[in-house]
Amino acid sequence: MRLKPIVIFGVFFILSAVQLKAQSNYQSDYLSGKNYFRAGEYQRAQNHFKKLLDINENNPFYLYATYFYGLSAYESGDVALGMEALRGILATHPEWDNIEEVKVWYGKMLLEEGDLFKGIELLNDVKSDDVKAIANDLKKGLLSRYDSIPELQKAIELNPYDKILAQHLANRISRQPLVERKVELMEFLIDSFDLNKSGFDYIDESVSQKKDVYRVGVMLPFMAEGLSTSKGNKGNQFILDIYQGISQAVLELNKEEKRIELYAYDTQQDSAATAELLASGDLLQMDMIIGPLYPDPAKLVREYSGANRINMVNPLSTNSVTIGTNPYSFLMKSTPETRAKIAAQYAVKHYENKNATIFYGDKEQDSVFAYSYKSLLEADSFNISWMAASRSPMASTEILRSLTEVFETDTLPDSDKVYISNTVKVKVGEEDSLILSRDTLGHIMVASSDNLLVSNVLSALDTRRDSIPVIAFDDLLEMNQISFDQLQRMKVVMIGQNYFDFSSPKVAEFKENYRKTYNKLPSQYSYDGYETMRYFGEQLIEYGNYFQYGIYKEGFQPGYLYFGFDYTNANDNQVVPITTMESLELKLLNYENVEDKPSEFKE
Repeated sequence: MRLKPIVIFGVFFILSAVQLKAQSNYQSDYLSGKNYFRAGEYQRAQNHFKKLLDINENNPFYLYATYFYGLSAYESGDVALGMEALRGILATHPEWDNIEEVKVWYGKMLLEEGDLFKGIELLNDVKSDDVKAIANDLKKGLLSRYDSIPELQKAIELNPYDKILAQHLANRISRQPLVERKVELMEFLIDSFDLNKSGFDYIDESVSQKKDVYRVGVMLPFMAEGLSTSKGNKGNQFILDIYQGISQAVLELNKEEKRIELYAYDTQQDSAATAELLASGDLLQMDMIIGPLYPDPAKLVREYSGANRINMVNPLSTNSVTIGTNPYSFLMKSTPETRAKIAAQYAVKHYENKNATIFYGDKEQDSVFAYSYKSLLEADSFNISWMAASRSPMASTEILRSLTEVFETDTLPDSDKVYISNTVKVKVGEEDSLILSRDTLGHIMVASSDNLLVSNVLSALDTRRDSIPVIAFDDLLEMNQISFDQLQRMKVVMIGQNYFDFSSPKVAEFKENYRKTYNKLPSQYSYDGYETMRYFGEQLIEYGNYFQYGIYKEGFQPGYLYFGFDYTNANDNQVVPITTMESLELKLLNYENVEDKPSEFKE
């Protein structure tokens, strides 16, 4: 009987020795795995940690090993395995002492793999101050992978107190082209999170200088050395017309007292000449620059304007590239993106049929308008049933043919087979069946100033006689092939750039004053130059050299010759008149009560 305790003790001793040896092996594998992990040999580290993944009372390294096993697998390229390991710890051991580090690593993995919402949520769930600092540094670095404004906007809605996320979203917005920039959202983020305004070219009343006299530099290709003294139109007559219009506006702005000084600079339509002008330093004394007109000199001045914070205005361009991301660059006219936005708002409001057809021409701005219009309609659940470019007379003719194509059916006697033949009709009758029905086409947008395309589309729709709604550019008012009567009969809706009433007293007064000064009548370029200087000169006088802080919030302002201006949070003119023909006169459709509201479609 005395042998029994001895036997039991012996068994206990043996078991203890086995346990100690097992623990020793676990510890050895764990330490080896960590050494390999530190050395960046993740596959070998993973192999050692894998031996420690069994749960038993002799393995005190199970959670640590699982954690490092997941990290090693992830770093070795086995993303799914690595994320699964950490996800398991979060689910089964949420109270583990090192759970904060697991959150950081798993949040990092989620962000690296494209899961913005869950990644941000996990990193924001870290409570420890020390680990929180690491999580924030990771977040700052990894957010650079995300540039979708809608996605980031959704993320800030889910995490309304995340300043790092707000800073990144504001930065992304500030780098957008100005025609796409969500200025109100950016300003909300800057104010709500007390972000540093200097990093966003944020302009308010405090930075704008009010002066007695403002200097305006006019940078145009005068080509002074090649000017002829002979009478008649010069080779660069339109440039002279712009400048004379500008000069006429300055005369009137200075009528009571001198407020504007004008300085002319000849860019010679040449980048080298423009660069030399900029290098001279003279432009640094300007409060505003008008021009240049051509792309290469304009690009140089745009960069100069942005770097030196000098406002510049282009009197002719409608290209959003002219603005780019420079908050100091303005257009007197509207970009295709802006006109497409206003046109889409009109279509959404007035057309119940959610189908639409878009034809566009071969110019770059035609396609910019067309695809902007398409995107905006699709965002409002429209279906684009047909979209086609017309880059040749043949393509335009094919559109005409397709719009007027009908089918005729012939059922053979004693047979249920139906044979269909396609024909193109000169005039579609009530008995004809069109291949493309009115419901299928919806309304038609003709985004082009091409005479042939516009006239072919209108001719085809006249032939169909099914009253499909049409929207087109108001350039067709200048097309000889299209009569005002046809526009009125077809109820064509026209998207304008800006316009003025030639019969108004103000226009008559300007023409008379211009004739007295220059002994000739103004051209369209004279009007453009005059209205640019008149409007922006008044803004200089009213708000100072950084007038944008005022016009961004001013809303609609009547023009002097033109219908009006609106730069609400924008650097191109947001006034886009929509007209139709009634009683053979143009009728405004979207500015019914200018005194009360800028536009019924205004956002």
